[in-house]
Amino acid sequence: MFVKIPVVADVDDLYHQREDRIDQALKAKSLGTVIGWGDSLGEVRAGGSPRVAYTRVDLDVANVEAARVALQEVLAAIGTPAGTEIHYTRDGASVADVYAPPEWRLAQPVAYGVRQR
Repeated sequence: MFVKIPVVADVDDLYHQREDRIDQALKAKSLGTVIGWGDSLGEVRAGGSPRVAYTRVDLDVANVEAARVALQEVLAAIGTPAGTEIHYTRDGASVADVYAPPEWRLAQPVAYGVRQR
């Protein structure tokens, strides 16, 4: 299971506090833990350097359904941007819950880790 958080220009999480808040929320309910995180690059900007497109937060969870509910609550509470995705597997298929404030679009199909539009 992982969370994909879009990077929004001029909104900085310099110390990666979101990952800590996600980890604390999962641990508080004995649902799991953050096992790692990293930034993923997007398109190349003028001048040749790629921009950071999103942060991926990898999770180890014991109960996917309960973790989804907890993640939806904490991600909304910490102000993650629209387009944040919670990725998981359901009945052998890759799906994601997608944040469209104030709601979540649930179990959206994904292929190869990329949400289908």
